Amino acid sequence: MADADKVRVLLGFARKAGKLAIGRSAVIKAYKQKTIALAVLATDATPKAQKIVEHLQGVSTVQFGTKNELGDILGRNEVGMIGILDHQFAASLRHAMKSKSPSDDASEHTTAADQ
Repeated sequence: MADADKVRVLLGFARKAGKLAIGRSAVIKAYKQKTIALAVLATDATPKAQKIVEHLQGVSTVQFGTKNELGDILGRNEVGMIGILDHQFAASLRHAMKSKSPSDDASEHTTAADQ
């Protein structure tokens, strides 16, 4: 299984397990409740969404897929932002994304508080 496929499968499992905050409002709410372990941002997310995840201090952020691709994985139209609420799912996603080749469509970023 390709690494991008692993990421898709992990996101699907996390959704079924109820370990995702899907969408901008849900991610912000999870951040305020200190339950977010990782933020996933679509590569074509709006500048407003990008700015929001930049301000999630202490939360690692990865980029993966387009809004349409994330929506397809999660059974929705478009999803620009996802919060992973489980540390094990977050670690598994980070691992799958780090093992991707440079030509794949994911990257990881951390906020200043992570460094």
